[in-house]
Amino acid sequence: MSAEANLATLQGAYARWHSTKGGNAAEILDMFDDEVEMHSALSADVPDEVSGVHMRRAEAANYFEGLLRDWEMLFYHVDRFIVGEGGDEIVMVGRCGWKNKATGIEIDVPKIDIHSFRDGKVVRFQESYDTLAFARALGMV
Repeated sequence: MSAEANLATLQGAYARWHSTKGGNAAEILDMFDDEVEMHSALSADVPDEVSGVHMRRAEAANYFEGLLRDWEMLFYHVDRFIVGEGGDEIVMVGRCGWKNKATGIEIDVPKIDIHSFRDGKVVRFQESYDTLAFARALGMV
């Protein structure tokens, strides 16, 4: 797929991620290659399904299942997309708000996602956000 097609796919998926409050997780997973590497900003030693590295789409599904089970999305705003040379890497820069269902703590954090594409599928996903805020919302700090 072209850089324009990859970008259009991401723009639509992020818009629906926000408008459905995470209800389109299946659409997000469908963008991923079967052998995707999904890297969370939370290190693997944080005892939560959204931490660590998730190899393959099935493990990525566990990430989204845990996220949506334990957290309520308040908003997810995209500020911009940055398309790398060749269009195989696209960065999303935005901000998101979540409420931890167990603690009731709300967070509002900057968010950066890096998507690496091959043949129209995301083969590597790396996210970055305020991990201290998430740890506080989990009641760990």
